[in-house]
Amino acid sequence: MMSIPDFKNKRLLQQALTHRSYARENGTDDNERLEFLGDSIIEFVVRDLLFEQYPTMDEGEMSKRCDQLVDQGQLAAIAVAMGLPERLRLGHGAQHERSNASVQSDAFEALIGAYRLDAGIQATYAYVQAIFGPLVNQVMALPPTDPVSTLQEFVQAHFGGLPEYRELSAAGPDNAKVFEIGVYINGQGYGVGQGRRKKDARKQAALEALRHFNLSP
Repeated sequence: MMSIPDFKNKRLLQQALTHRSYARENGTDDNERLEFLGDSIIEFVVRDLLFEQYPTMDEGEMSKRCDQLVDQGQLAAIAVAMGLPERLRLGHGAQHERSNASVQSDAFEALIGAYRLDAGIQATYAYVQAIFGPLVNQVMALPPTDPVSTLQEFVQAHFGGLPEYRELSAAGPDNAKVFEIGVYINGQGYGVGQGRRKKDARKQAALEALRHFNLSP
């Protein structure tokens, strides 16, 4: 796993590691706009890698594989391997967020966004490519996983009907909302997920429901 790249502008790196809780307490900029930029760059690079390396793969399969590679758990694992959680600047009441997978993945995305501003798109592409190039091959060796589809098939077979996903909350500014979505079967809740995108929150909710039924996603 790669280390944090060298930044010419250390303030950009500092901002990438600044949670909104710290920013509010100290009157400084948080990392949410950088997350927005980094998220787009990561997904672009991964889609580009899949397109180039697997020329016969159809759009649906590429989409599933991309989701596997850039989901919250994967990005959080990269952040942990890079030591980002220990370097996060968090508010006094938010220290517990250091182990939150959503916060960890956000920090990695923000790092990529900050590096784009510091070093340019070519260096950033090469950096992201070096991280995800080996991961693409690892993920392609695994069967495709889609927790939402897996849960749907299970519910249809054992309960009849379909699982229902409900948006429970949407907190934060428009450019960095965190969605909380619950999944319900016959009116009973079986899982809750959070994510910057609704599809990520649905996926996390489905994973929690699958764990409830002792099913491997």
